[in-house]
Amino acid sequence: MCRYRHHHSLGRRAVIRQLHRWAKRHFSDQKRFKHQKLTDALLVALLLARFVFKQPYRSIWWNMLREDRVGLPSYIQAYMRSVRLLERLEALVSPAKRCAEVIIDSMPLPVCRPKRGKRCKFPGAKWGFGTQGDVYGYKLHAWVTPAGEIVQSLLKPANLHDTTVSDELNRRWPEFGGPKIIGDKGYCCLGYLFPPKKNTRYDNGWRQDRHPKLRKRIETVFSQLVEAQIRSVQTKTLPSLRLRVVLAVLAHNLAQP
Repeated sequence: MCRYRHHHSLGRRAVIRQLHRWAKRHFSDQKRFKHQKLTDALLVALLLARFVFKQPYRSIWWNMLREDRVGLPSYIQAYMRSVRLLERLEALVSPAKRCAEVIIDSMPLPVCRPKRGKRCKFPGAKWGFGTQGDVYGYKLHAWVTPAGEIVQSLLKPANLHDTTVSDELNRRWPEFGGPKIIGDKGYCCLGYLFPPKKNTRYDNGWRQDRHPKLRKRIETVFSQLVEAQIRSVQTKTLPSLRLRVVLAVLAHNLAQP
């Protein structure tokens, strides 16, 4: 993966250039048709750069790019092409790699304010509960390494319990080398390391001097995703939400040392 310094130390063109260098390894850098105005690799680099510079609105970001780059397609054309690349982008988010330990948790992704939940018709959105109260929308469930890299993620309706979605994440457990999964009290079941209750009479492997520090890592990662505008409210369809999540996760992983 390509590495770039923080956005305040590199200009927009330099960041896009480095992201384009990474995208050329996974996407075509040649125009398939004469009427195409940019390649798939350059399109992915331009979309990823929005999360580096923390621009919440895609249309505003694309208009800013069109001011500097003559010949870019319209925002609608760029969005339709990015949706066609969605499955390939999702395949790049979680490649199998060996991990000794992973931290698991979930974060809410509301699609509207709670008071508009009864009128919202977002496909698949459900009522759920988060640390900040009720939420209407989806949740992002993720595995994060102690270094801060998101190695696996799933987008599910907010009404599903964390352990229910974690079973789906655990299907790829052998591909990651059988790591130890560190969770919070919401993952109080066999197969996870979680804070024990006060009346627990057996040792479940939780170490107070080490595991709480590891748990703090995934909270930091989620805060960085929120700061990168993963919770932008400019979402009308499920493919749009999936595209925003996968681009935010990719941009976060590329920024890791």
